[in-house]
Amino acid sequence: MNPIADLIADSGRVPPQRLAKPVESTPFFDVGPEGFLMLPPAGGRLHYAPGAGLALANPPDRPEGDLLPFAWSSGFAAAAWFDGRVPLRANAVRLTDGNLILIASDRDDLQEGMAVALSETFGLAVSDAPVVIDPEDASRVCTNGRPITQRRTRKDADAPPVREGARRLQLDCPTIDGLAVHPCVAMISLGDGRGPEADLKDLPLMASVAEIRKHIFMPLVGTAIWGEDTISAAHMVLANTLPILRYGLPPGAMPSAELASDLMAQLDARFRERETR
Repeated sequence: MNPIADLIADSGRVPPQRLAKPVESTPFFDVGPEGFLMLPPAGGRLHYAPGAGLALANPPDRPEGDLLPFAWSSGFAAAAWFDGRVPLRANAVRLTDGNLILIASDRDDLQEGMAVALSETFGLAVSDAPVVIDPEDASRVCTNGRPITQRRTRKDADAPPVREGARRLQLDCPTIDGLAVHPCVAMISLGDGRGPEADLKDLPLMASVAEIRKHIFMPLVGTAIWGEDTISAAHMVLANTLPILRYGLPPGAMPSAELASDLMAQLDARFRERETR
């Protein structure tokens, strides 16, 4: 398994206007045997072709590099699908022992906020979404190597935007290396604040399958490349081999240093318990 970031260097090619024989076509992308073509609403084109890397055509009247955030998200995910791996809409956090945990949520502000809280509280390296997991070995994960960003501006976040006019903010947290394959020990799915108190519990298999399915990045692209049966099998394999835990938040709670510390304490206890079995 090689890092996906190695596959998406800018090739200098001119991207096509549309794909000749797409399996799936929408106003915003084409995908087929020759690759993935993204057509952002603001203009420009991003094309990934297996073995040929990325080709970028910048939108008119936009600063140079305007498509790079798409390259490190959608281009990264497309390369993963073509390489037989699964991109997940999750952030990654590297623990002190070198293992990664993935942080996922139905809400971006909870997911990103918890990753930032873990980084700021414990000095842990983190990665922006998406991440890529090997369905044949769910303990192996690649990140895109990019600094974490947040969709919503926190009152104490004074970092500059990723690009001029962008709503996402790039935060000054240590970053997980995108040019390495990392061991992964679990995915933490954050609850939506309905539980009476913060708690961590294992999800049963069918709930784990549903959780994996919810957090697949660009599922329509993956289905066009792999087919629905193969995608469904990948959901089941990942749910069987990757421990998926639910961390329920107290009502109305937002990620904080206190919750990050509680999550780490419960994770440590869970890992110690598994080692003694």
